[in-house]
Formats: sequence, structure tokens, C-alpha cells
Amino acid sequence: MKKAKKIFVGNYKGGVGKTTSVYQIGRHLVLNGKKVLLIDLDPQCSLSEICIGNLSELDQLKSNESLNYVYDMWIQLKSYPNIECQFDKKVLVKTNVIGLDYIPSNIFYKSGGLDELAMNLKNDLEDLIVLQQFMQKHRLEYEYDYILFDCPPSNNVITQGAFLISDYYLIPTILQTMSARGVAHYITTIERIYKKYCVDHNNSDIARLLFGEKPKLLGIFETLKKGSVKNDDVLIKINTYIKDANVESQLSIKGKDKYIFSTIINNYEDIARDTANGKIREEYKDLTKEIMECID
Repeated sequence: MKKAKKIFVGNYKGGVGKTTSVYQIGRHLVLNGKKVLLIDLDPQCSLSEICIGNLSELDQLKSNESLNYVYDMWIQLKSYPNIECQFDKKVLVKTNVIGLDYIPSNIFYKSGGLDELAMNLKNDLEDLIVLQQFMQKHRLEYEYDYILFDCPPSNNVITQGAFLISDYYLIPTILQTMSARGVAHYITTIERIYKKYCVDHNNSDIARLLFGEKPKLLGIFETLKKGSVKNDDVLIKINTYIKDANVESQLSIKGKDKYIFSTIINNYEDIARDTANGKIREEYKDLTKEIMECID
């Protein structure tokens, strides 16, 4: 049975158009006939707000209608190790008006946002598997073609667990001088996460059994490009840093001589505005096509 391609989308630098990109790529995948699930791991809940319509609607969600609930119940059930619970998938997984499925996070959740819940999780294998166990028990991978994780610019237990369960990771970035080393550092860090738990850990065999193969770098794409600003030097630096880190991307595997997608998302204010209103933008059509060509 075919399984979904799981893609972790992140960058330690905020304000790079990450959430906008996750939503727009998801929309264009749906237009291409794919069944898509978006999972919001960002405590700011921006993706959830876009998908659900507005912030006030998030405030109306019941406690069992967000990803916060999954992590909260995991934390509470640690005191009752012999008890297993099954979540209501029909309540957690929501569909917006254009047929895009999503699991929201909720800034108004009674026990706090995902960042607060993450502080009650151990930075070890025991709590890294929350998302893996949830998805496995509810067989979500067998219901979708693509699952996209919108990740915050942080490195907590929740984001690490999402990375480990993913097949690929995708990095949106603004191509400025400071971003080259930032992207390289991000790649090095998330590669190190896999090594820490799936290679060097005392229970690395169990970790590999649960998470599978190391996620592959899908590629990097430029966002918020301003006018005719030249950034060839930054492109060279990024490609050099990634080569030095000995990380191969799907782009290079597919015969490209670089790690950065050809499509550039320009810094148009109405892209963010339209996305906030749930509208689709044509700027992401070619990028989505490039992504699909890399892994389909």
C-alpha cells in the first residue's frame, strides 16, 4: 500500500514566508489531484488560522480538536502506563472549503501552546515518538499523498519528532549574506538529530525501526526576493556549505547541479495578504511542480 510523502518545512530564521509556503504548496498539490494533510507544529498557529478562517475560530475549538490535545494526553497518561487511548481522527483532522485537510494547533488551548507543552516532554526517545505513534495508530500515512509539517524556528522535542518521522525536509529562505551560514547550520543541526537518536543512541535500533531512514534534503527555495537584488554570491556560498557538509539533496539526485530550486518567490505584499485570506497564488505553481518532479 502506498504511503504519503512526509515533508518537514522549516528554518531557524523567522519571517521567511514558511507558513505562507506550506499553505500555498498544499493548495497547489490539491490542484494537481493530490490528497494533502497539513500539520501545524508552530505555537503561533498561523497556518491553523489561515486554514480555519480566522483567529476567533481557533478560540471556539473544543479541547480535543487540536494537536495540543494529543501531546497533552500523552503527558498526562505517563502517570497511567497501562492505559492506552484512541483519538477521534474525525474530530482532529479538519477539511477547509477547498478540500485541504489539516490538523490545527491552538494558541488558546487550556494547558498552553505547543511550546509550553514541549517543556513537559523529555528530550529523549520516549517523548520523540508522540507524533509517530499518533500517525501510526490512525494510519494517516495511508490516507494521503503528501503530509506537510509547518515547523517553528525552534529545536524542541516536538519539532525533532516531526523531523525524524519525515521522508524529506524543505527549507525556505531569504537569500541574504547572513542566511547562507544559517541554512548550513540548520541542515547540520537536523542531520545531527538523526545521528543522535538513530545512530549513536543506546536504543538506536528501536529508533530506526520507529522512524525509518534518514530524511533527505529535498532542497532550498528562495522567498521574499526584493526586485532585482543580486545574490549570486549567496547562492554560491549556500551550495558550497552544503557540499562541505556532505549532504545530498533530491535536486542533485535528479541531476541538478545545485541545491536550490529554480522557482523564486518574490516579495509581493499581496502574496501574504491573499494567503492570510485563504486564497491561492500562482507564484507557487512552478515550485510545487518542481517539488513533485523531485520525489514522485
